[in-house]
Amino acid sequence: MTARPVQTVTSELLSELPIVPPPVAGPLLRGLDLVPRRVPAWITDPGLIADILAGFVDIPDDLIGDTP
Repeated sequence: MTARPVQTVTSELLSELPIVPPPVAGPLLRGLDLVPRRVPAWITDPGLIADILAGFVDIPDDLIGDTP
């Protein structure tokens, strides 16, 4: 008895990385904890800062400003 040949099929969709536009990439990377979350300088409440850093509150990029 002969073994049947094995054929591997790879989808082209799985072999190429998707192009993610910049407005989507930032929140996506922060949501996956691949980049640190940023807290705007105008937020001074320690509880709110902790919630932002924990990911419970999301601040839109246009409200963050030039905070590093």
